[in-house]
Amino acid sequence: MIELQDKLRPTQPFFVLDTGRFYQEVFARQGISHFYTFRCKGNTNLRIVPDGCIDLIFGYGLDQMNALVRGTYTEYKVEKISSFSDVFGVRFFPGVHPGFLSVTMKELYNRQQRMGPFLKGDKSWLKDMSKEMDFYQRIRIFMEVYEEAEKEKKAFMGKKALINSVKQMVYDSSGKIRISQLSEKTGYSERYINKVFIEEMGFSPKVFCKIIQFQRAIELLNYGAPENMTDAAVYLGYYDQPQFIRDFAKYANITPNKYIKMIQNEEYKSKVISL
Repeated sequence: MIELQDKLRPTQPFFVLDTGRFYQEVFARQGISHFYTFRCKGNTNLRIVPDGCIDLIFGYGLDQMNALVRGTYTEYKVEKISSFSDVFGVRFFPGVHPGFLSVTMKELYNRQQRMGPFLKGDKSWLKDMSKEMDFYQRIRIFMEVYEEAEKEKKAFMGKKALINSVKQMVYDSSGKIRISQLSEKTGYSERYINKVFIEEMGFSPKVFCKIIQFQRAIELLNYGAPENMTDAAVYLGYYDQPQFIRDFAKYANITPNKYIKMIQNEEYKSKVISL
């Protein structure tokens, strides 16, 4: 069994399997996991799994660009993207909230919205994005705006500092940490941690743990099929194999064994082109 990477890169495997020409630029800093781009295959139905992330999506088609912001889903979902022929995306690390968005993570929970109304400051850069066809130039335009906004981002205080700390501990533990441990480490009661986390995120820290744990499972199955599911379940911190299979199927709409066969048959690894 492979050793998982220190820093989880949240993955949407069906973005690779349901589309054509998938490229990614792993960034892994400033709260950004990676940039990606893909071509749509006609009237594409895009399958989406929970990842704990905010995605910024720039869809190009019919001589126009649609800029969208998608919050994290807590269940498997299928969306139509037939109006786009080319997509450029920015995926943040789980729980990271970009400073130039005025909308909260709770308001984005299980939703996708037009980005424009939620952007702070000058929005003229969207026009530049709409005209740019080069992947790296799109990254450059985005980063110029993003870095300026991050400079003005206020330090976390009070509840926000607690929530940020909890999210980081969940992420660092690959979702294995218990709520009682979060309580011990922060000095706040489990009830209070749950309350403020739901107020900010729209779902509980336990759900966030499960999503991160699931994402680790996706990473493991993508790049190192385990000898058996019992070993995989233990390695990933599940109580037992049935719980692993049940949770994975809930979030991916497919069992781990069937998922492994699918990515092998469709040559998943060869379709992900890292630049």
